[in-house]
Amino acid sequence: MLCVREEARKWLEQSIEDLNTAKDTLSTGHYYAVAFWSHQAAEKALNALLIDGGKAVRTHDLNELLNVIHDELNIPINDVLSDVNKLTVHYTISRYPDAANGVPARLYSKSYAEELLSSAQRVVEWVRRNLQ
Repeated sequence: MLCVREEARKWLEQSIEDLNTAKDTLSTGHYYAVAFWSHQAAEKALNALLIDGGKAVRTHDLNELLNVIHDELNIPINDVLSDVNKLTVHYTISRYPDAANGVPARLYSKSYAEELLSSAQRVVEWVRRNLQ
């Protein structure tokens, strides 16, 4: 790993742990939790890239993080834009009935959870490739 900053390395390491938690949770059938942990993995990976670039952004909105990466770090984002768009809403929808208009545990299917996990994996890999 080519991280310049130790702090960025730690954020990426935790991102990978969150991704592993999402994978483990998939096998238990708690698909709403896969959505949450997938979001967390992507968020922490994006933060690793920002931290490595000397930026600190406090938000759970993955689109906002990605826009800062594009605008301030001059990194093209097209490769992960659709994945980030798909994941960003699950920070709240996967946890809160009032945000989900229902019980989150009943809203997610295995195939949708797998799709979100795949999106998170692509975001984490994209961050790994862009860390300098």
